Amino acid sequence: MTRAPATTATAPRVEAPDEERIRSALLRRVRAANEQDRRLPGEFDLAAELGCSRVQVRQALADLDRSGLIRRRQGAATVVDPVGLRLNVRLEEQFDYADLLARLGYEVGVEILESSRIADLTSHVAALLDVPARTPAVRVRRRWTADGAPAMVAADILLLPPGEGQVPEEPLFHAAATLWGEPVVWEITTPSAATADGDLAALFGLPEQSPLMVFETVGMLAGGRRIFYALEHHKSDLVHYSVVRTVRPPWHTT
Repeated sequence: MTRAPATTATAPRVEAPDEERIRSALLRRVRAANEQDRRLPGEFDLAAELGCSRVQVRQALADLDRSGLIRRRQGAATVVDPVGLRLNVRLEEQFDYADLLARLGYEVGVEILESSRIADLTSHVAALLDVPARTPAVRVRRRWTADGAPAMVAADILLLPPGEGQVPEEPLFHAAATLWGEPVVWEITTPSAATADGDLAALFGLPEQSPLMVFETVGMLAGGRRIFYALEHHKSDLVHYSVVRTVRPPWHTT
């Protein structure tokens, strides 16, 4: 495996419009309030804190209210809805991780840590992708940051079409669509947990044996071909995923 110097894969940062800046700041406030007493400061205090008008704050709060993240009642304090927060990040919905972090109000960065071709797939990955071990593939390892702190490290293995030799540096879904000429439409994701070994602990800036959330994913094209394998390690306290499950009828009451 060739180790490449870490390179930033995101575009240069530009100043966000006021509306986006205020929403991101309020989302930070929502996350903090959810970990404390769930109450948000009043509109006047938020406007002073964020350096904007009360009208702008009210509009942003109304947007968060419509999204189900907060509850606003006349004459009462605005509070965070913890269930609404859980619904905001659902395991059954696929989001680019950078977009997901931005949606939660984090400032996002992405680094490419390693990028190279693979001579042989492991038996585990070859079995999941249903291909011979010597199928041409590339491995790209990236690290995402949220507000400057490491949030997730992913090792992506993408199969290459016949005759293709380049190692793509695009995000996984874009690279797959570019190389194969069609988008990925299915993901089979298995969540689990692990502890950080020396390498992961260093990448996350955590003590060894710190808990990490793990997603193991296989991506498929519309025709059913399996073309990528991804192993993601997440810092477990940044993003809390939920699953919505429907209770089948008949419903019995006691």
